[in-house]
Amino acid sequence: MKRAGWAAATALSLTLGLLAAPALAAEASSAFMDFPMANQVVAAKTAPAFAWLVRQGDETRIMFAAGPDFKKAELFHRDDHDGQPISSIAISPDGRFIAFTTTDTFGGEQTYNPAGLVEPPVPTVWLIEARAGAAPRKVGPGVGPDFTPDSSRLIWRHERNLRELNITEQNAADRVLALGGAGFGDPVWTRDGKSLIFVSGRGGYDFIGKYTIGADRIDWLVTGVERLAGPTLSPDGSKLAYVRLPGREHTKVYDYTQSEPMAVAVLDLASGQSKTIWSTKAEAVGGPQDGDSTLRWVGDDRLAFASEHDGFLRLYSVSASGGEAKALTPTGCEIAETEDLGSGRLAVIDNCKDIEQRQLGFIDARSGARTAVPTPKDIVLADIASSQTGYLAYAAANADNPLLVRIVDLKSGRTVLSESAADYGYKEQFKTPAPTSVTYKAEDGLLVHAQLFEPATKGPHPALVYVHGGPSRQMFPSFHYMGYYANDYAANRKLAERGYVVLSVNYRTGIGYGRAYREPEGRVWRGASEYRDVIAGGRFLQARPEVDPQRIGIWGGSYGGLQTGQALARNSDVFKAGVALHGVFDWSWPSKRPGHLNPSVFFGADPEQKKLVVDSSPIGHVDTWTSPVLFIQGDQDMNVDALETVDLAQKLRDKGVEVEDLVFPGEAHDFVRHSAWVRIWGATTDFFDRHLGGGK
Repeated sequence: MKRAGWAAATALSLTLGLLAAPALAAEASSAFMDFPMANQVVAAKTAPAFAWLVRQGDETRIMFAAGPDFKKAELFHRDDHDGQPISSIAISPDGRFIAFTTTDTFGGEQTYNPAGLVEPPVPTVWLIEARAGAAPRKVGPGVGPDFTPDSSRLIWRHERNLRELNITEQNAADRVLALGGAGFGDPVWTRDGKSLIFVSGRGGYDFIGKYTIGADRIDWLVTGVERLAGPTLSPDGSKLAYVRLPGREHTKVYDYTQSEPMAVAVLDLASGQSKTIWSTKAEAVGGPQDGDSTLRWVGDDRLAFASEHDGFLRLYSVSASGGEAKALTPTGCEIAETEDLGSGRLAVIDNCKDIEQRQLGFIDARSGARTAVPTPKDIVLADIASSQTGYLAYAAANADNPLLVRIVDLKSGRTVLSESAADYGYKEQFKTPAPTSVTYKAEDGLLVHAQLFEPATKGPHPALVYVHGGPSRQMFPSFHYMGYYANDYAANRKLAERGYVVLSVNYRTGIGYGRAYREPEGRVWRGASEYRDVIAGGRFLQARPEVDPQRIGIWGGSYGGLQTGQALARNSDVFKAGVALHGVFDWSWPSKRPGHLNPSVFFGADPEQKKLVVDSSPIGHVDTWTSPVLFIQGDQDMNVDALETVDLAQKLRDKGVEVEDLVFPGEAHDFVRHSAWVRIWGATTDFFDRHLGGGK
């Protein structure tokens, strides 16, 4: 138990940190940040019905639309004031019910507490009928709600068990469905709805098991010394396909972001015989952004899978009995998502027409024939979901409009629903031109991709380099498909209105441009080669006639916070001020916080190469850091420990560097409450206006 005096001192220090935060600039209105944004689009499998979440300001709405007219309705909404927003949804296969959870979680059912509640939030499962005016029913504590294939039961995880509720009975009580079932990974229902097939993580290797409801034991289907993932049943239920990956050697340090060899295997459930139908020794798995796109059945005798063994994440198909794999997408570009449309067809989002944007197409998995889907005004597409009744939903965005839902009739090609921000009462408009895609070269000759945001007035202007997090991300000349980066995009548009030229850099280690771009030599703790693209971006701005070369700053979060630290530590001569949100500043330091992502471990920092690891970190160049910095951090961040910021801030203050800080008690890496984003915007604009002379 911690001593009361120590705890009180900690609370006092956090309070003083908040009091020390700079006053907000009154003129920096945050109304533009209240844009509506759709996410988690889900489809009923046996009915023409879809549901999705819309986050707008401090509220999250559950939206629903069903055929034949697809008139959308709001089913429920909830604010985030207590740090307990709606966090996930699921729809029953028949489209009659929506399950949802409240409160963001980590490590199972642990929760963030940004509101400082004496009794911390509890993740809760709810059930609501899919009709306007229905009232939600509080089911109980837990996470991960889903429905059985016949839509009769709701299932969810709570503590170590899998629980169920019969939703066809009005006063039914919930009960344990499977002891220890909360640990079932990648669960798949059998066709009869009586059994679950799942991955059991064993620590460096995996098994695939089958649990029949009511049984007193598990039937192990696949065992061995390899890691297993993505089990998926054939449409007739007779075969199980899965991905095999190398087991983890306990004598090695692993970079969990690095691609690796893979194989596709098929298990005949009747005989128990498993066969590898395709494999490669080349690095093949970087992973599409939606996990179920890695492996799909397209009929009972053919599989589609994603692989980057030729250097780009492409879609392939192969016979379920084995043989040569057929490439369905070209090289030189990458897929992001796929969705099964039935009859051997797949919906695919990729960047094959324009590598700086995303496009939607339908692909025949046997012939490889592709039909483009016209989306003339949309730049970013995501969250595709299809029903077996001939309809497809997806979310789309462009330079001026955030990510919102479209529903398409697959038979006629007609769009039957197309949302706009005005539907949600949002009227803000940007007053500067849309950003343009640009390229420039780093000092080693690498072509770097970026977007340029420019003011409408003549210069010379102050300028900013924006660096995204991840680092496995790609920014676009558009609102992003992730809420965190949609906020950053909108902020960059507004910074341009305030007189800043902004360069958003897709530095090496990011996605969208192939494995060589994502996994370059000397990356991360091995030499920080990605920083070459950041400093080259600063010099690209210095050379532009509309930019004042003496008024350049930098900002970004997470891995972007790391890059901000690198820039100020290595090149305070170029970058005169910076705002670093929850950055990794010392690759050699492993967090001791239980359940933490622990970046130094996750990225495989080699303890045997500590000099290189430290030299690849901002902490290794503190002696040459002279520019002022604003640190922003959530103190319950489970991705980047707040102590990274605390440590660096003290070191810089000790050497006389101007340091400002904004710390949010109980907040997460992605910031649960919208009010945090509002304060971040105000503090950031105030800081840059004071140090770079913008905002005029």
